Amino acid sequence: MKILTRYISVRLAVGWLLVFLIMTALFSFLELVSQLDDVGEGSYQVKDAFLYVAYTLPGRVISLAAVSSLLGGVIALGTLANSDELLAMRSCGFSVFKIARVVLYAGSVIMLGVLLLAQFVVPSLEQQAKINRELAISGEGVLLSKGSFWTRDNNRYINVRSSSSGAGLADVSVYEFDEQGKPVKCITSAETEILKNGEWHGRDVRQITFSNTGISDDLRPSMEMGVLLKRKQAEILSITPDMLSLDKLYQYIQLLQQRGQNADQYRLALWQKTTLPLKVGAMMFFSLPFAFGRAREANPGRRVTLGAIVGISYYYFDQALGFTGLLLGLHPAVTTLLPLAIIVLLANWLLFRVP
Repeated sequence: MKILTRYISVRLAVGWLLVFLIMTALFSFLELVSQLDDVGEGSYQVKDAFLYVAYTLPGRVISLAAVSSLLGGVIALGTLANSDELLAMRSCGFSVFKIARVVLYAGSVIMLGVLLLAQFVVPSLEQQAKINRELAISGEGVLLSKGSFWTRDNNRYINVRSSSSGAGLADVSVYEFDEQGKPVKCITSAETEILKNGEWHGRDVRQITFSNTGISDDLRPSMEMGVLLKRKQAEILSITPDMLSLDKLYQYIQLLQQRGQNADQYRLALWQKTTLPLKVGAMMFFSLPFAFGRAREANPGRRVTLGAIVGISYYYFDQALGFTGLLLGLHPAVTTLLPLAIIVLLANWLLFRVP
C-alpha cells in the first residue's frame, strides 16, 4: 500500500507542477503585457514592468492555486485512469475514498505552501510592487531600498515608513527648514492616521523646535500634524488587503472597528485568505470524479476542458458571492464557506455514484 501511495503522490506532484508552471507563466505574461502599456509614463521603464511581474508572482501563484490544483489532479488521475492503473488499484483493495485520502495527503504540501505564502511572502512583495510602480509612474517621491518613502514639500522634507501592522503609517518624520536652509522643526510620530479630510493625526509625537534662544523638546501623546502629503502621494501608501498577512489583517480589522470605520472588505479578505488552503483541498477532491465512472471514458482533452470550466466557474462564483455578500451585509463566513460546501457535497455525490 505504501508503494501505491507513493506512486500516486509522485504522479499527482508531476501533474500539479506542470499545471502550476503553465498557468503561472501564462498569467504572468498577460500581466507583463498589461504593464508594458504603462512604460514611458513618468520614470516607469521596461525593467520596472518585469520587476513588478516578479514581485507579484507569489500572489499570482496563490490566486491560481485552486484552479491549478483541480487541473493538475484531473491530468494526473486521468492519465492513471486511461492506463487502467486506477482500476487495478481498486482491484487490489484501494477504494475510491482511500485514493481520495492519498490525493489530499499529497496535496497537503501545496495547501501548507499556499498558507505560508499568504502569511509571510505575498504581503510584503505586493506592497513593494505597488509602491515601486506608483512612484515610478507618478514621480511623487522617492523610495529607498529599505522601503522608506521620502518626499519634499517646499522647505519641508517628509519621511514615511509603512506600518508593519497595517494600522495606518508608522515612523513618520517631518524636517522643516527656513529659507537659509537652517533647521526649524523636527516632528516624529510612532503611529499616524490619515483622516478623511486629509489631515494627519499622530500618536506618540516628539516635536523638536530650533530657535535663536535654544532647542525645545516636546513629547505629546497625540497631535494634529496638518496635511503632509498630496492625495496622490497618500494613495501610494494606502493599504490594501493583499498587503497584509493574516495576523496583521486581523489587527487592522480590530483597529478599524475601534475607530468606527467599515471593516467588511478586510473581514472578507481575512476569511478568503484563511480558507484558501481549504479551497485548494476541495478542488483536489473534486478532481477525483473526473477519473471514475463515465468521466473515465472521456478523452483527455475533453476532461481537461471540463475541469478548466469547472475551476474558472468556481473562481468567479466565489468572487461574485463575496462581493454580493458585502452589498447585502452577509457575514463573510457564509459567502466564503458556501462555495466550498457546494463543491465538496457535489464531489461526494459523484463519488458515491461510482460503481
